[in-house]
Amino acid sequence: MGISGSSTSDLEQLLVAAADLAGAGLEDFTQLETPSSDEDPPPMTGPTPELTELLNRAFTDKAAREVRTSLMNADSSIVVDEGVSERVPGAAVAWMADMRRVYSQCAAWTMSLGDEEITVEVVDPADDPSEPLKVEQRFGDEALMRTMLAGPVGQQGQITTLLVRDSERVLELTFRSLAAEPGSPEAAQLAAARSKFLELAPAKFLGRTPA
Repeated sequence: MGISGSSTSDLEQLLVAAADLAGAGLEDFTQLETPSSDEDPPPMTGPTPELTELLNRAFTDKAAREVRTSLMNADSSIVVDEGVSERVPGAAVAWMADMRRVYSQCAAWTMSLGDEEITVEVVDPADDPSEPLKVEQRFGDEALMRTMLAGPVGQQGQITTLLVRDSERVLELTFRSLAAEPGSPEAAQLAAARSKFLELAPAKFLGRTPA
């Protein structure tokens, strides 16, 4: 949940804005009126009780201050969620450690949406064409990027998340779309947009000029 008011104005300046999109060749994207990721995630169940606790703790972690925005392309096939948060001393490092444990120890888990159980699978970094391990080396004090597939085969959603920590602040950048067939126009469209956002958003967050 974001915290409104002047206390978050400095964080809001670190989010991607309409002017940034135009300058980065992302005119196809517009900002949604309400962030699509404002709600807490549903309950999750991991392979063991300990990992279930870890999953729910990591994905419901609350920052001291947080701002969020969401952007969608013209045909609504890609949604980009961006969040910038600030945590109390030591909390950002601890949260990043929890997220690393999630991705390293949970190859899959389930989410409970009413009576429906949705399976989430983590794509092995070696099989991910977005090359997350190379991306992680480029940003901040530490970074973590992984792709997940959610839902039944043939109707899977694809979720790629980059986390970048800069001292006690963290950027969360998430790309959501239907899973695209490798080599398809949809896969190329997602890859092109993701590449531009991976240059733009972390650079603004870290106060750098995009390469």
